[in-house]
Amino acid sequence: MSKYNIKIASNLSGIGTHTLRAWEKRYLAVVPERSSTGRRLYSDEDIEKLQVLSELCSLGNSIGSIANKDIIELKDMLGKLGNVKPKIRPVKFKVSSSVEVNNSLKKLLEAIQNYQLEVLSKEIGYLKNSLDSRELALKILSPLLTELRHRVEDSKLSVAQEHALLSMVKFHVGDIIYESYENKNKNPNSISIAAPSGELDEFDIILFSLLCSHYGIKFFYLGVNLPLAPLIEATNSLEANIVLMSIKSDSSKQYIEDLFKKMGKSRELWVSGAKCLSKTPVVSDPKFRSITDLFHLDTCLKELGQN
Repeated sequence: MSKYNIKIASNLSGIGTHTLRAWEKRYLAVVPERSSTGRRLYSDEDIEKLQVLSELCSLGNSIGSIANKDIIELKDMLGKLGNVKPKIRPVKFKVSSSVEVNNSLKKLLEAIQNYQLEVLSKEIGYLKNSLDSRELALKILSPLLTELRHRVEDSKLSVAQEHALLSMVKFHVGDIIYESYENKNKNPNSISIAAPSGELDEFDIILFSLLCSHYGIKFFYLGVNLPLAPLIEATNSLEANIVLMSIKSDSSKQYIEDLFKKMGKSRELWVSGAKCLSKTPVVSDPKFRSITDLFHLDTCLKELGQN
């Protein structure tokens, strides 16, 4: 029996992910299984019922009046209204080969180059629905970001084009981050993700969030340019046991040292881009971990997710 994540279930049923969650919580329209990491898994029967419910709602029925009916009753209602079966939407298959991935990267870069924001949005949306969050981060967004930065440095692309990509990525991965907040993960760890005051590059911490989501680790996306005091306050309030930071500038060295002193002995500090800290006592502390790249973080989170 096939199992579908919420994005594919949304695609097949024509029901938005936020509406899907609302139908589940308020009306128990379907009750999907949960994976070991807490992510929703919809069965073929769930998809069929959602398709029929969607069709009936489009014909004027309120979800509250039909959500608790079984599939036989719903199909009978649909038949009486002149529709024998709901409109079936095609499943989007996974992007699997390196050729397809490379074609997607090429298409994204061309769309950025030509300011084709509609094409850019459509392609990112397709990839988001076709790949899990780890594949999206490692196979698409990370290499895309690397190439984009090279082109900006070589003046082949502008900062405005870089920001256009970031806005599209934030728009499309926002529901992945939102869904992770809803999941009741069994893993005991939780992570605060942020970048220090003066650090404005948001792309890396978005990728960090996608990887945390994949491994079912609870995380709190606190954003960039975050002053020290609010970061510590938020981390304490959220009871996160790991602080994961991305730094690009040597000017963040003092911030990281101060954070390490004030965040409490029960927490770990993981820092991506920590070369500027190489001669400080922080790096020798067992509570500190230098993250060398996204693949290193992936390995660390995988181990954490198995705890």
